[in-house]
Amino acid sequence: MKTRQCKICKEFKPQTEEYFYKSGGGGNRNGLDINGNPYLTHKCRKCFWTHKKYLPSGRVENRKRLNAHKLKSSCSCGYSLKRDKEKFSTRSLTFHHKDDNKVANISNMMNYSWKKILAEINKCIIICFNCHMALHGNE
Repeated sequence: MKTRQCKICKEFKPQTEEYFYKSGGGGNRNGLDINGNPYLTHKCRKCFWTHKKYLPSGRVENRKRLNAHKLKSSCSCGYSLKRDKEKFSTRSLTFHHKDDNKVANISNMMNYSWKKILAEINKCIIICFNCHMALHGNE
């Protein structure tokens, strides 16, 4: 019987669905490998859940960093944490691209590396939603 090494615990286990989850990957649309067997994940069932459960995803971490970045910002109209205290929300701040060299919307980049997100943030000014709508009002 074929075995597969788990990428997390490094144990060798039988390469069956009893020990590894089916994955959508593989060489074709049916989720089968070259030999016609189901394509299986590279983490055993035990590690699959413990690894996901305890390690926050990059998406969650990037969202936290983004909100921390917005907390330090203020809009030209004066909207800021310092002035508005309880009424302030990072949701009200938006990223406005100054030029037409936009790669993607920052909110759609949460799966990107923080380095790439920061590069995109540096192309923007942070303004409140109302000011952003005033800039784009006629579009």
